[in-house]
Amino acid sequence: MFAYNSDRHWERFGAQDPYYGVLVENDYKSANLSDESRARFFQSGATYVDSAIALVRSKLDAGFRPRSALDFGCGVGRLAIPLAGLAEQVTAIDVSPAMLEEARKNCAARGVTNVSFGVSDDSLSAAPGPFDFVHSFIVFQHISAGRGAALAREILNRLSPGGVGLLHFTYGKDSFKRHVTRFLQTRAPFGRQLINVARGRAWSYPAMQMNDYNLNRLFRMLQEEGIEDVTSRFTNHGGHLGVMLCFQKPAAAAGALPKRSAA
Repeated sequence: MFAYNSDRHWERFGAQDPYYGVLVENDYKSANLSDESRARFFQSGATYVDSAIALVRSKLDAGFRPRSALDFGCGVGRLAIPLAGLAEQVTAIDVSPAMLEEARKNCAARGVTNVSFGVSDDSLSAAPGPFDFVHSFIVFQHISAGRGAALAREILNRLSPGGVGLLHFTYGKDSFKRHVTRFLQTRAPFGRQLINVARGRAWSYPAMQMNDYNLNRLFRMLQEEGIEDVTSRFTNHGGHLGVMLCFQKPAAAAGALPKRSAA
């Protein structure tokens, strides 16, 4: 039976094309990466974090400034670095040791000392928490939905009462063609390799899995934590439709639903 291992492919991105693995633009491929494109890459991260925190402050907490933050799927540190300017301590985790090594170098080059890194696993053992802020952007889309939902539950379990969450998920595609491409990449023998050849890539170039999540299940999960209000912001990245969910965990989960399996 054909099997797709997203962790293995992500580690290959970390070793071959770490910046392109985070943001899919030709300028960020290792062969094209320059000082100018690298600076633009990190500026995009700072701009995103400014926008994300502005959303939290406008909708949830005008004075929001967390002591502890979790960046799930940190990649090369594009968002962990600006988050380090906001929080006292940032825990940044990723499944790719190669990505983490690059992130450490990027922090050191900028004098950032309040970020700790760890290899992510399904129990988030490298991030015991608790955290005042849990964050993930353009990460869950690369994880199968069942596994990702269980990881989201682990993240919510680590969010302190009164803490804020900002989690991004993809839920659909804007064309049938993208569904076919995903099937070929993840289910069909040699489908990924044939797509690589058609796109002018090496036969063995890693695949970037794009998964859709059931928003009903995600909202149920949030409600089980006693969360009553969720602010959503829609995204469309290359035809992959997504939503950023912004919420605050109540100090006491009086209205929480009984928990059930996230799968």
